[in-house]
Amino acid sequence: MPEKNFYNVLGVSETAGKDEIRRAFRNLAKEYHPDANKGDKDAEKRFKEISEAYEVLSDRDKRAEYDQLRKARETGFGAPGGFDFSGFQKGGGGPGRGTFSFADLGGLFSDIFGREARYSPNAGRTYRPQKGEELVFSLDIPFDLAVRGGKTTLRVPRNETCRRCGGSGAEPGSSPTPCPTCKGTGTVSDFQGAFGFSRPCPRCFGRGTINSSPCRDCKGAGTVRHTRTITVDIPAGVKDGAKIRLPGQGEAGIAGGPAGDLYLLARVGKHPEFERKGNDIYSQITVTMVQATLGAKVPVNTLDGTVTLTIPAGTQPGAKLRLRNRGVKSAGKQAGHHYVVINVKIPENLSSRQEDLLREFEGIS
Repeated sequence: MPEKNFYNVLGVSETAGKDEIRRAFRNLAKEYHPDANKGDKDAEKRFKEISEAYEVLSDRDKRAEYDQLRKARETGFGAPGGFDFSGFQKGGGGPGRGTFSFADLGGLFSDIFGREARYSPNAGRTYRPQKGEELVFSLDIPFDLAVRGGKTTLRVPRNETCRRCGGSGAEPGSSPTPCPTCKGTGTVSDFQGAFGFSRPCPRCFGRGTINSSPCRDCKGAGTVRHTRTITVDIPAGVKDGAKIRLPGQGEAGIAGGPAGDLYLLARVGKHPEFERKGNDIYSQITVTMVQATLGAKVPVNTLDGTVTLTIPAGTQPGAKLRLRNRGVKSAGKQAGHHYVVINVKIPENLSSRQEDLLREFEGIS
């Protein structure tokens, strides 16, 4: 077997899928991350191990080669004294020493530990300008506003670039200094047995520099939390579940990068009288037996106000009558229709005269 069984390290089976491996890593990384276990060397060592394991098992090609090496060792064809991990090599370390890095883990660490954990393998790439994270919120929209379009407001909490330091994290007038732990490289390297790996510097979080005088407003983070009231333009005809994009209204960028985007998921409210299906509107009215039998003209409420609907003679209960182009009018699309479902009220508590007339009508029929 290899010096380390990466499956055992993450606590997953050899048939585990990508999502299961990712979940296992996330849970273990939260538990053993150096920030959550300051000064704990055992936790730091464990964190290295699970990071190594994830680096290989999350990559299809690396995982396939790793499995082949394990099988070769089991059958006696492995190199004595350890494995040649050069197939996993991503940097220096000499022949037979693969160097694992966190270059591909930045997005995952950002999900787990927040924006300070955006790691990168070297100082040149670590703190380059990067676009801010996207934000997603639900937006409740009244039925009428969704149909006609208009403006509404939303309060959005988000990270914004610190005005005092301009996002540098340093108190104005001071300058960042090279990190003494990584000597400004942003990474530290360890070699174990047949292979080594690089990891972000735990002191400067991969930036390569430290702020000897952190900004008093953002405490060195470069961003501060604010809640903003944003005006949102609701397009006419927006549907329930639609996604509205507001460019540049998301989280602040890193190192002067542009802000991310804000996405709003529309949740359209109900209407007491109308039901919407696509761009068509449905409503119901109740007419008398005589109106349904002989025909009539009745008022009907629509999105555009009250109109007159003609009830043809002999209309049956449940019939749907169409009002053309009286539905939802979406930009760039043909307007929907308004369908009126007819309910017929059967009279109750008839007088003797009414009963006689109905019997006479039945006899004639």
